[in-house]
Amino acid sequence: MRNVVRLLSLLVTLLLVLPGCSGGAPTRGGLVVGVTSDLRVGVDVVRLHVIRKVNGAVVSDEELFSDGASPFQIPLEISFTDLEDGDDVDVEIEAFGSTSTPLVVRTAGSTIQAGRTLLLRADLASACAGSTAPTCDAPQTCTGGVCGASYVSPAMLEEYSSSWSKGKTDICKANDGPPTLFVGKGQADYLPTSDYDLAQVEAGPQGGHHIWIALRMKNLRQSGSITTLTGHVEELDLDINPFTVIFTFDPDEGGFCKLYGLRFQIDGATDIEPLLGKTLLVKASVKDKDGDVGTAERWVKLSSDIL
Repeated sequence: MRNVVRLLSLLVTLLLVLPGCSGGAPTRGGLVVGVTSDLRVGVDVVRLHVIRKVNGAVVSDEELFSDGASPFQIPLEISFTDLEDGDDVDVEIEAFGSTSTPLVVRTAGSTIQAGRTLLLRADLASACAGSTAPTCDAPQTCTGGVCGASYVSPAMLEEYSSSWSKGKTDICKANDGPPTLFVGKGQADYLPTSDYDLAQVEAGPQGGHHIWIALRMKNLRQSGSITTLTGHVEELDLDINPFTVIFTFDPDEGGFCKLYGLRFQIDGATDIEPLLGKTLLVKASVKDKDGDVGTAERWVKLSSDIL
């Protein structure tokens, strides 16, 4: 009997020491940070400083240059491989132009999932460069010209594919259905609205007055899509000057993607006073590089006061 117990104990030990022979679930995984930008390599950006961290510890710290023996290109892949399930990974990217001060600083992070290699998209947006770019306090980072979370849950990430930068794999355009677009509000997130909800008018930091617009879409490209806002005040028969940007959308629940913090200036064609308390028809369109277009509109009631 003792020999039988010893034999069983030995078998258990072997299974623990040699998990690869047990046929159990994988315990390791990887992640690729896919870097895109509307800045020009070699013109706007000549150097990248890239720091990779695993569970808060620096695992690499390197400089990449636009010229030399092996210059970097954008789109760029920053890889984390063969890590344990649950490991936290982070990357910090500083993009430099012709000066020693970073043009753009971008941070991004997520968590390893066993048996998967995930894609974490990170943009180096021109809207995050220069004196007009927002100052974001950690753990937020500048993305698409606004401050957003640098950490993205692995549940929101797509599987890595070598064709990710060619648009064949896109978390915002994973289905074959028609483009879907909704107009909402929000400076720091997408908040749904109904027609004739109040839109608070705010004074801008460089003059002018605006309302905050946010969008939620599906079946359009996450990056490189042209977002345009227009407006019309029916009581004054007045058209608002168009607002056009090329910002990267953030993944959202249910296969949707969202874009928030759109500062839509409403007084470019007239003084602000006649607009207060009026109704404004906001029209939005998002056109991606495949030529697909999503449109939506929402009536809002402009506030009678100014923040």
